[in-house]
Amino acid sequence: MAVTQATAPPRNSQHSHPPPPPPATSLTQQPALPPPQLFDILPALHEILAHIDHTSSDTVPPDDNDTDNDHEMGLNYTNLPPLDPKDLPTAILPLKAQMRRGLRELERLPDMERSVEEQVEEIAELEGRVGRQEVVIRGLAFERVM
Repeated sequence: MAVTQATAPPRNSQHSHPPPPPPATSLTQQPALPPPQLFDILPALHEILAHIDHTSSDTVPPDDNDTDNDHEMGLNYTNLPPLDPKDLPTAILPLKAQMRRGLRELERLPDMERSVEEQVEEIAELEGRVGRQEVVIRGLAFERVM
């Protein structure tokens, strides 16, 4: 019984504490960002390009200066069925759709219409504000020491 009385706050102390701060506003909350996989188009593009049958249009002899690393990278796509260049527009449709989805997601993000100059100005203002806050904090720390 004595333990509960010792840990419980006194009744009159409820009014001496300031009310809790309000919840964070929407200005301080980060918007939900699109998934990064939405913008990872290079592997899909590389795979589509590796499918293209170059044998019918190869007029340039192979380069003797190819590195082993380039050769090893090409080995990943040697077993792919060739893609006729006339079928390329159809094969690229899923990639184009992914790129369109990515653009739509970017357009939904806040402040996408702002120019670089506007963003640089805001950054300068925020850096100035942070500098002023650091001065105040140092002043408070100095007063506390004294």
